[in-house]
Amino acid sequence: MRRPEMDGGMVMGGFPRPGRALKAVLITLFAVSVAGAVIFNWAPGGATGERILRWFMCDLNLVLVRPWTLLTSGLITSPQEVTHVLYALIGIYFLGSSLEERWGGARFIRFLLVSVAAGNLLSLLLNLLVPASAGAIFHRSLLFGPGAAIAATAIAWSREHAHSQVRLFFVLPVTGKILFWVTIGFCVLGLIYYQSNPEGAFSPFGGVLAGILLSGSPSPARSAWLRLKLAFLRRKGPTLSAESIAGLDRTRAKRSAKVGGPTLRVVKGGMDDELKDRKPPTDKRYLN
Repeated sequence: MRRPEMDGGMVMGGFPRPGRALKAVLITLFAVSVAGAVIFNWAPGGATGERILRWFMCDLNLVLVRPWTLLTSGLITSPQEVTHVLYALIGIYFLGSSLEERWGGARFIRFLLVSVAAGNLLSLLLNLLVPASAGAIFHRSLLFGPGAAIAATAIAWSREHAHSQVRLFFVLPVTGKILFWVTIGFCVLGLIYYQSNPEGAFSPFGGVLAGILLSGSPSPARSAWLRLKLAFLRRKGPTLSAESIAGLDRTRAKRSAKVGGPTLRVVKGGMDDELKDRKPPTDKRYLN
């Protein structure tokens, strides 16, 4: 898979070169998956192994007690089948490399973390708002898996490369615009086959929402924040200045408060005063 130099290029077959952040994500996801399988199946295995893994899965009834599971659940894959982690690694690897290249490693990792949390929070919201009579699809309490992160990565890639092409399942060439709707279509299929989806039926939709809001330069979320900040600054009216926008007025005020007076002072004295008070020498043989 070759990265296009500009939007509209063809993403061909091959293997992209991941950056440091993507390598760290892939290694961590695979290592946690193997460790989870060992804990669940071998050591200690049984009920004890399951209880250990539950400390890192997102239990919607215990989110306030275990808030870290909103993020750690994205690292847990099925300990009973290897395909769950393999599909996750393939999806994040092929689509995430170009996102890391465009955004940088820090933004890419933040994006994955926010997408996992968004998927779990959406499931939590529906679990609280929808009555129990609506069905078990809305009240699956235990969630785990990187499905939200994969959906968010696919949506972000499709928005960043709207006119580029990628080979879906390594066979079908589709543009970014088509991949956008294909991703949403798979999320809808997850509603039908929700019992086989460990992430829950609605977590991928949280990833889709995160992918839409956080992709682009600037992203819709950042654009909304900048508009809100600009509206707040305009309310200052005549007091608005370039220094206030950059935050330099607060820094200058703190510095003045520490000094307790003006930053510049006139110091009396100098060469003229020194020459005026100096007496001429008695021996002038050495004067030119």
